[in-house]
Amino acid sequence: MLLAVVVRVLYFSVALDAHNGNLLDTSRAADGYTVIAENVIAGHGFSNSGGPPYTPNSFRMPLQPYFLAVAHALPGGWWAALALTLAIGRLLPLFGMYITEQLFQHRRLAVAAGILLALEPVSILFSVLFYSETLFTLFLLSSVLYLFAYFRNKRLLHLALSSSFLGLAMLVRPTVEYLPLLYIVLILWDGRNSLSWPLFGRAAFYGFVFLLALSPWLLRNYREFGIIAITPQTGVNLYANLVPSVLSIERGTSFDEEYQNLQAQGVSGPNQTGIGEGVGYVGKASALLFEHPAGLLFTAGLVGVTFFTHDGVLDLLRLAKLAPSERLGAPALALLFTDPRALWGHITYFITTPAVFVLIMRIVWYAVTVLFCVGIFAYVRRYGLTPSSLAALGTVAYFALVTIIVGLTVNARYRLPVEALIIPFALYGLLYLKTLWRRSQ
Repeated sequence: MLLAVVVRVLYFSVALDAHNGNLLDTSRAADGYTVIAENVIAGHGFSNSGGPPYTPNSFRMPLQPYFLAVAHALPGGWWAALALTLAIGRLLPLFGMYITEQLFQHRRLAVAAGILLALEPVSILFSVLFYSETLFTLFLLSSVLYLFAYFRNKRLLHLALSSSFLGLAMLVRPTVEYLPLLYIVLILWDGRNSLSWPLFGRAAFYGFVFLLALSPWLLRNYREFGIIAITPQTGVNLYANLVPSVLSIERGTSFDEEYQNLQAQGVSGPNQTGIGEGVGYVGKASALLFEHPAGLLFTAGLVGVTFFTHDGVLDLLRLAKLAPSERLGAPALALLFTDPRALWGHITYFITTPAVFVLIMRIVWYAVTVLFCVGIFAYVRRYGLTPSSLAALGTVAYFALVTIIVGLTVNARYRLPVEALIIPFALYGLLYLKTLWRRSQ
């Protein structure tokens, strides 16, 4: 889609100029993928160490750093990596168009979805950063589309491709660790009228291919660390993100205060935790969270709303050095309940800066969320619960639920992989309301 290319190139030009023409300063991002890629390129292995000894990293998944390392080997080096990332970002709106077409058989709705996804701020931002979201979204949406294809024609090849792409997505980000269970249930539900051993075999085949894709990384972790596990990220997110979020809400403190208290007690943060340590954090964090049920429930509700409504524009402006220096210090929804006067002060300040687009896009995403719910109602009323719609909506629900683990650090990047599933239903909801209004005239 030409529109997607143009807006991304224009935005990158502004961001690059703000960083004095330095590509890595512009696109490196903060998750350490570029550091690992540089060590791979230099022959130091999969490590995020800044110097010897180069300790193997168990926190990050392998495909994004290796993608960057391979891209760097092409003519142009890091510019080749950027070009490939931009190319993938350009493809994602087309995936959204195809998903819309498959679900609604409505060409104009599909074109509208593609345009909105091409202009969506978070998608633009991550198309020029060396974060993992863009590659991850490519694999996730490929898996969803092949699952749709399986539901249409029941070909085993499409089932294998869906599972393979989901395994590749897992090797980019571990977010989809339990998503195969949902898809396996849907495969069985789709064949509920003729349950048979071949059907159960297909469901098991889906899980087998997914595990097969992960097996090299599991073996690597066992060889390097003596433990069969994917990553310590679940334990780290529970202990270093969700626990301080819950405690800050119950105690009326800030997230940073509670996070620093946990670090003083020896809790490691992201990129610092070993795989064995992370496994131990799961039990410790869970015990702490169950001691604070009210804070946990409030945090879960807050994260759920923020997942759907966070706009991501401030990060877009920050990379281009157009963002105001003032920060909210907490999610806007949290400030609304805890310190509405401070929130109003931030709003009146923002409307005098480029950050006014934050307020505009926040309103837009609240509207998209409402229309998404309307679209689900309208779709079920017209088409019923189809396997493909359940896969799409189940994937959105899954991402919303697993995002709770990051607590108050939630932002729009966690919604990015499923925006191509949210926006089609929102547009269908808008079309439904338009139809109702016309009928009422």
